[in-house]
Amino acid sequence: MVAMFHVLIIDDDEELRETLRKSLARLGCDVTVSPTAELGMDQLKTRTFDAVFAALCVRDMGARSIARWVKKNSSNTKFLIVTSWKGYLESNLLKLDGIHDVIHKPVKFGEIKDKVLEHLG
Repeated sequence: MVAMFHVLIIDDDEELRETLRKSLARLGCDVTVSPTAELGMDQLKTRTFDAVFAALCVRDMGARSIARWVKKNSSNTKFLIVTSWKGYLESNLLKLDGIHDVIHKPVKFGEIKDKVLEHLG
């Protein structure tokens, strides 16, 4: 089976990475996972991805910094942050950083499916 989309997950939470990986694979995506921002950036520099799902806060670099790099160097890649933050995230600032959407924890398959279809499909 040929993957519909190539997706990178950057998150230091192993359980969340696995939940996202399973959900995205179920949707037919080819999924690469990275437990650190540094390793994720290495992947971004050597491969092309249709989308990146990254934690708002990864120990070694925040998602907004990663998103700005993706926007500058891989402008066709969609960038989604995953967060448990329940506060307001100003959409115009997110867009300036190159963030296309937000997924709130706990992550649910239906929401992931909807976001993939909205941004990639």
